Amino acid sequence: MRKVLFVFAVMTACYACGGGTTESSTPVSNNEENKNSQIGGEAATAPAAPADTAAAATAPAAPAAPATAAASGKDGKALIEASDCRTCHQDAAKVIGPAYQDVAKKYPNTAANVKMLASKVIAGGKGVWGEIPMTPHPNVTPEDAEAMVSYILSMKK
Repeated sequence: MRKVLFVFAVMTACYACGGGTTESSTPVSNNEENKNSQIGGEAATAPAAPADTAAAATAPAAPAAPATAAASGKDGKALIEASDCRTCHQDAAKVIGPAYQDVAKKYPNTAANVKMLASKVIAGGKGVWGEIPMTPHPNVTPEDAEAMVSYILSMKK
């Protein structure tokens, strides 16, 4: 009976994580409407141009941008909400896959970790968080995956 339940759970997870859905080919970003998005819209990353050199000397430095999301200008939260990610992942609770906050605790928000985890989103993975595999998402662009991962890694509690 356990084997039957396990096979059913794996099949359900595979279907829920993208096996039976189609993803939009249009990237989702609300960055145009929300210049101050969490992951770094234009207003968060572009320093104001000083009027003269004296103003430049007293102007505060712009805050450092998170790993690679600011460079892409994508809104990771919006991308996650528009995808099938929430079928297997939640912010604070483990569903089929790990909670996003648990992922953020495990991996520091570095450019190397963002790229590595983004490649796992695209290629899929197995074994790090248990035996149930994460379904590959080949239709997600590397830029979108990096924005999503940057958002997830910013959830560290």
